Amino acid sequence: MCSSDLMNTIKKIKLAAAITAGMTLIGCGSSSDDDSCFDESTCSASGYTFPAGAVFVSADAADGTDITEAFVTAVTDVAEDAVVVLPKGNFKVSATVNIVAANGITVTGHGIEATKLDFSTSAGNDGIFFDGGNNLTIRDLGVYEVPKNGIKADAVNGIHFAYTAAVWETPLDAGGEDNGAYGLYPVSSENVLMEYNYSKGSADAGIYVGQSNNIVVRHNVAEHNIAGIEIENSTMADVYNNEAFDNSAGILSFDLPGLPQGKGDNVRIFNNTTYENNTANVGSGVVGAVPGGTGILILATSNVEIYNNNIRDNKSNGVTITSYFLMDAELDDEDYSATILNGWTPTVKNISIHDNTFENNSSEPLTGTLFDEVFGGYAAYYQSVPAIIYDGAGELLANAEQLLTIGINPYTDAEKSCVTNNANNNDSELAFTIGSIYDVDANDAANFNEEGPVETLQFSAMGDDSTILNCATAPTRLTAATVTFKGETYGCLGDDSELAACAL
Repeated sequence: MCSSDLMNTIKKIKLAAAITAGMTLIGCGSSSDDDSCFDESTCSASGYTFPAGAVFVSADAADGTDITEAFVTAVTDVAEDAVVVLPKGNFKVSATVNIVAANGITVTGHGIEATKLDFSTSAGNDGIFFDGGNNLTIRDLGVYEVPKNGIKADAVNGIHFAYTAAVWETPLDAGGEDNGAYGLYPVSSENVLMEYNYSKGSADAGIYVGQSNNIVVRHNVAEHNIAGIEIENSTMADVYNNEAFDNSAGILSFDLPGLPQGKGDNVRIFNNTTYENNTANVGSGVVGAVPGGTGILILATSNVEIYNNNIRDNKSNGVTITSYFLMDAELDDEDYSATILNGWTPTVKNISIHDNTFENNSSEPLTGTLFDEVFGGYAAYYQSVPAIIYDGAGELLANAEQLLTIGINPYTDAEKSCVTNNANNNDSELAFTIGSIYDVDANDAANFNEEGPVETLQFSAMGDDSTILNCATAPTRLTAATVTFKGETYGCLGDDSELAACAL
């Protein structure tokens, strides 16, 4: 039987994304890679055809069978360009499946719901782990209840996640803080393509790319995670045509200190829908400080373009832009000297937010994070919480020349963040506003006291003439990211070149 909530969700996002020519709905309700494939014994639910010579793992295994040994055997010293086909049904996997230094292989099931792998009794941290290798594909399967990370890829050049799911069923606010951390998790990799995937219930990030370069994340669904979709310390990333809902925060772009790849750059977040991300944040570490109820959050990174997104019904705020100073108010440049030398900075620069639609955000901010006082202050003084909040702390300190010892000069016009031309779809009683926690004018004595910068909670109506994040010039347009995988180019300058979203 092909009907299911998950496949209907994936189908919905496919239709909404208006996939280009050659992708027709067939089989169990998903688009086909090969629309001539109708026999489920020879192709997956998404239409991927199993080639001659494919290795079939436990093809006749009954539901509930533990297929660990057969799976591990199939991917150990696997031949170049091999296709490994997992069986149709629900199966136990009792250890991490490590795939080491493989080249060109594909691991596939029969569909994102047709092949379900239960790791609830696994002795390993990760579900499936690609350790090095080139041009690897994982598709058409789901991993469930993995102790730590669902599907991880580390130090891979060319990794394609398609029609995969990572799921934890326990609700985050009812014991789910003990769920696994990351759902779909490529890290320290090049040429990362993630499409038509689903993640639910992760206690950190559902769909995550970290310390990687040349990234396309498109047509995915992230539901009920702490962070829905996250790009961390990564460069040249396009995140588009995704859906994030019921997370604590929908879509995030971070630079964190202490990582081998010090900084991220050139991240575009566009044509996504991020809505009703109102799950209480029960996470830990930096992600645990993110305000629940947030549509998009940008932290301590530079050169991010956010446009043509639908941002709605996020109770705390639509977009937050913050330096690292709000995460670590006692930031000591000596403690961070090594990571600063590696390119990381605590500031946030050149964030362009334009041509988005905002609807009914900031209506009832959630409590339990370091932003509680900020939300409370805005509500008390202005009877409204801004749809976009900028911390301003890093810019104020830089403009006061207090960050010169870590190599940060006063902001130039090109480094300032910019908000312009966003649409207001709020109900009439909800104000459409923008706020800055700190005023960035270092020459105003009211912005400092003997203890340092003073929170002034700047507030104004949204608009091109706003005094907060006003654009002195036209919004910065960043370069499209591309992924090169098995000789093909993916993204807005490749297979999606005719996609309407790519022309925006």
